[in-house]
Amino acid sequence: MMARKLSCIVFLIVLLLVQGTVFGQTKIKATYGAPSLSVIMIQFGAQAGTFARHGLSMEAVYIAGRSINALLAGDVQFGFIGGPQVIQARMSGADVLVIGGLNRLGQMIVTHPSIKSPSDLIGKKVGIGVFGTVADYGMRLGLKQFNLRPNKDVTFIQVGDVPARLGAVTSGAVHAVILNSHDKHYLERFGLKLLTETEDVDFLGSALVTTDSYVRSNRDVVMRFARGAAETIRFIKTEPKRSSEILQKIYRENDPAITARRYQLLTGVYADYPYVLSSSIQSVLDVLREDGKIKDAPPAQTFMDMTFLQAAEKERQVSGQK
Repeated sequence: MMARKLSCIVFLIVLLLVQGTVFGQTKIKATYGAPSLSVIMIQFGAQAGTFARHGLSMEAVYIAGRSINALLAGDVQFGFIGGPQVIQARMSGADVLVIGGLNRLGQMIVTHPSIKSPSDLIGKKVGIGVFGTVADYGMRLGLKQFNLRPNKDVTFIQVGDVPARLGAVTSGAVHAVILNSHDKHYLERFGLKLLTETEDVDFLGSALVTTDSYVRSNRDVVMRFARGAAETIRFIKTEPKRSSEILQKIYRENDPAITARRYQLLTGVYADYPYVLSSSIQSVLDVLREDGKIKDAPPAQTFMDMTFLQAAEKERQVSGQK
């Protein structure tokens, strides 16, 4: 009887020691805030098994609008989150750290067919997702090209996710919405018009993030995550058939033409190693300053740590692989 109790105690101790691992792999969670190509790496990598190759059993978690809260609470360890939210959070004292991302805003403004020119939007409503998100800044910067002022010349309405925005603009509840630039197939499908894009704007559109505290305690896991991110990008660019199958599964789309278009766009979304530029973060800080949300800010470099991606790239070069 005593031996059995002792065995149970030993088993429980071992179980606690390996908590967070699955068959030798470290169990982590990573969040994404939209089902768009610009942040699909999390979902894609989980399904492709590219993070698993680096010892990570990763669960992709969709958390719209609350990704940073989940990260700070420790519910997830990583995230692919809109750049403006990340920068604002860190400026507010939140423990968030950029370890990769996209240096383009990648948004487009699409309009109801009744809108013939930018000036037709004066006095009208335009739909975004949530204030302070990439969609918000995409709309602001896009309208700025036509000297249209937010909430003066046009009224911003928080509509919600992409399906909600499409419903709002097609019904005429709003006269323009902001969408991801990679979603041009919606134009023809819903009879919408492209007003402008922000592809040439240097801006931290999406950020691959963790926290400083997690880095201090789990550098090896963060390193493996960086390797997994690079591995996911490499998979996308070199495995068209399998990548297309994963896209069909993620988007629940069986139309081969739409999947082929998505895949072609996806191959151009990510650099082989998604380094963030200081200028992209500085652009976010400049907009926040213009909006009166901040006065002074530390150097853009202090918001990020690219050493993990740099190490992953160097390892690949040393191994002689492309």
